[in-house]
Amino acid sequence: MPYALRTSPIVVVIVSFLSWFCLLFVNPSSLTAQAAPSSDPTPLALVLLRLERGDREGAARLLGENLPVTKSRLESVLGEVDRKFDEAGRFGATAGHDVHQQVLDRVLEDTRRYEKLFALYRTLSGDETLYKRLTARQLRIEGAHYTHAGEHACGDNLNWEEAQRLYHTAMERLEAGFALAKEVNDLRVMASAKNNMGSTLIRLIEPEKAIEAYNEGMLYANQVPGEMYKGLVNLNLGNTYVWTRDPDRSLAYSQSALEGFKKMGRGTWQSNAWMNIANAQLLQQKFASAWETMRVALDLATQSGEDRVRGRALLNLGMAGLQLKKPEAAAYILEAMEWYKGVTGKIYTPIEREAILQDGYRLLSQLARATGDEAAAAKYDKLFFESIGPDPDRYGKLRASPCFAIYTARPAASQPLAPQ
Repeated sequence: MPYALRTSPIVVVIVSFLSWFCLLFVNPSSLTAQAAPSSDPTPLALVLLRLERGDREGAARLLGENLPVTKSRLESVLGEVDRKFDEAGRFGATAGHDVHQQVLDRVLEDTRRYEKLFALYRTLSGDETLYKRLTARQLRIEGAHYTHAGEHACGDNLNWEEAQRLYHTAMERLEAGFALAKEVNDLRVMASAKNNMGSTLIRLIEPEKAIEAYNEGMLYANQVPGEMYKGLVNLNLGNTYVWTRDPDRSLAYSQSALEGFKKMGRGTWQSNAWMNIANAQLLQQKFASAWETMRVALDLATQSGEDRVRGRALLNLGMAGLQLKKPEAAAYILEAMEWYKGVTGKIYTPIEREAILQDGYRLLSQLARATGDEAAAAKYDKLFFESIGPDPDRYGKLRASPCFAIYTARPAASQPLAPQ
C-alpha cells in the first residue's frame, strides 16, 4: 500500500495609574529630548528582562535610548523567528513527532515572550508595523501547532472528528496571520501562511482548495528573495498532484523544486523532491526510471539525515523492485520494515507504522510466491494476520479512515498509489 509524504511524501506588568498614563501619551521625541540618542543602546534582552520584572518605566527609558537602532534590532528578531520556524520542520524528519512538537512550542513561546517588547516599541514610536509583523508570525506558528496536533489526533488514535476541529483551528490562525501580514505587506509571512494553509487543507482532504492556496502562495513566494519559499511551494504542489493522480503536473513542479533546492544546497529537501519525481514515475508505470530515481532519493536522504524519506524510499524501492522482478526487492522491504519498527520509527505516526508492517508482509508474501517459495509465502501470510491483531476488520478500518488518506497519496475513496 502506497504512502505519501506529509508535506509532503509540520505577563502582566503592574504599574501605577500615573506611570501607565504617562507612557501611553508620551511623545517619542520627548524621550530623547533630554539627552542625545545613544549610539549603543541597551541590548533588547536587558530591556525584556526589565519588562518581565515589572519595571515598565525602566524598560521604556532603555528602549527609547535610540529608536532607529531599536527598530533595526527588532527587525533582526523577526528574522530570527523566521529562521527558527523554517528549521523546525527538520525535527519532524529526523527526531519524530514529539520532538517536532517541542520545537514548535519553543518557537511559539519565544515569539510570545517578545510580544511585550514589540508592544512597548509600538507605544513609544507610534508605529504599529513591527508589532503586526510579529503577531502575524505568531499566528502562523500557532497554525502549524494546531495542524501538528491534528496529526496526533489522527495518527495516534484515528480520531477524525478531533483532527478536523484542530485543522479548522489551524486554518483560522493561518488566515488571520495572512491577513495581518498582507496589511503590512510582509511577503515572507504571506507566502509561508499560504503554504501552510495548503498543507492543512490536504489533511482535511480538500486537494482543490489546497492547490488554490499553494498557487496564491507562489505569487508571494516569487517576490521573496532566494529559493526557499518558491521551492517549498513547488514541492508541495508536486506532492499534491501525485495525491490527485496527475503525474505530469507533479513532475513539472517537483523538478522546479529540485533545481531551487540544488542552488540552496539543501540535501533534505532535494531528497523529498526526488521522492516526488519517483512517485510520479511510478504513476506513469515507468518502473525502471522510478527505481533509479528512488535510489537517488534514498542516497540523499541517508547522506542528509532525512530519516522520514529514507524509510519511504526503502519501501518504494521494494515495490518498484517487485514490478521489475529485482532480486534485491525483498531486502529493501525488510530493511524498510525494520526502519519503521526501530528508533527511527518515531518519525512516523502509529497508524503509518502499523500499515507498513502489514503491507510489508503482504509484499514479501507476493515476492516469495513469485519465486516459487511457498514456505516463505506461508510464513509471511501468518505474520500478516498476526500483525492485524484480534480485530479481523482492523486492516479495512484503518485504510477506510480519512485519517489514513494522507499516507496513501490519494483521497480516501480513490485507489492506492505509491508511498511518498
